[in-house]
Amino acid sequence: MLELDELRCQWQQPAADVPAPLDAAALTRLLAQQSDGIIAKLRRSARWELWANFVILAGALALAGLAQVLWLRVAGGVLAAIGAVCIVYLFRKLHLLLRMDDPAGDLRAHLLRLDSGLRALIRFYYRFTLAMLPVGGLLNLLMVVSTSKREIGLTSGFGLALVLGLVVVLPALLYLPVASLTKRYLQRLYGQHLDRLEASLRELAEPVAAH
Repeated sequence: MLELDELRCQWQQPAADVPAPLDAAALTRLLAQQSDGIIAKLRRSARWELWANFVILAGALALAGLAQVLWLRVAGGVLAAIGAVCIVYLFRKLHLLLRMDDPAGDLRAHLLRLDSGLRALIRFYYRFTLAMLPVGGLLNLLMVVSTSKREIGLTSGFGLALVLGLVVVLPALLYLPVASLTKRYLQRLYGQHLDRLEASLRELAEPVAAH
C-alpha cells in the first residue's frame, strides 16, 4: 500500500522523476486504503469501551440489588444509570464507525460527515463525565450522612458546610484534573486516530484542488 509519506515524496521529486499524476479515482482508492487502518483502531477502542461498560453495568446492578447499606444501593443505581447512558453512546459511536464502510458516493465527503459526528459524540462524553462530578458529590454526602454515628441536620451550620464542601467545593477542585485526564483518555482512544484521518483527508484533497 502506498503510504502518504511516500506519495508526498513523489510529488516533491523533480518533474523528470514524477510518474503520471494520480487522478481522482486513484486518490479515492488511496484514501480508502489509508482510512481502513484508522477506522479499525477506532472500532477496537469503541468495542473495548462497550464491553467494559457492560461489565460495569452488571456490577452496578448487583450492588444496587444486593448491598445492605443505603448509600451503596444508591451508588449502584447511579452507576448503573451512567453505564446505561455510556452503552447507548457507544452503540451510536459504533454505528457511525460501521457506516464508514458504506460511502454511497463521495468518499471524502462521507468520511468528513462521519468524522464530524464522532467529534460531536466525543464532546458529549467529555461533558457528561464532568457533569457527573456534582453527582459524585451528592453520593459522598449521602454516604457521610447515612454512616455518621450522630444525626446530621443538613440545615444546620455543620450540615450546610458539609453540603457546600462535598457538592460544590470538592467537584470544583476535581474539575481541572478530571477534565485533563478525560481529554487525554479520549485523545488516546479516539482523538489521535481522528486527527490522522482528518490529516489524510486534507492532504489528499490538495492535489485534487490543484487540478
